[in-house]
Amino acid sequence: MDDKEQIEKLQALKTDYINTFSSENGKKVLEDLEKRCFIKTTAFANTDRDTNFNLGMQAIILHIKSMIDLDIERIKKRQEDADAVGS
Repeated sequence: MDDKEQIEKLQALKTDYINTFSSENGKKVLEDLEKRCFIKTTAFANTDRDTNFNLGMQAIILHIKSMIDLDIERIKKRQEDADAVGS
């Protein structure tokens, strides 16, 4: 798969994330996940194992939010710049 196809696939995936979490139900689910996955509270716990587990849960929500906010145009620009340097 070339870079253009990867970017198109990423754009489609971003659209899926937006469609999933921008509806009223999706917003409610994301809000509930934020509460359960240590977005607004500390993830640190009594043991390293529990802390690591909590941080893993937190990372999932942060990934969802980063996909929704992903700047595809910036990625395209970086790829164009990298292609120009490599030419």
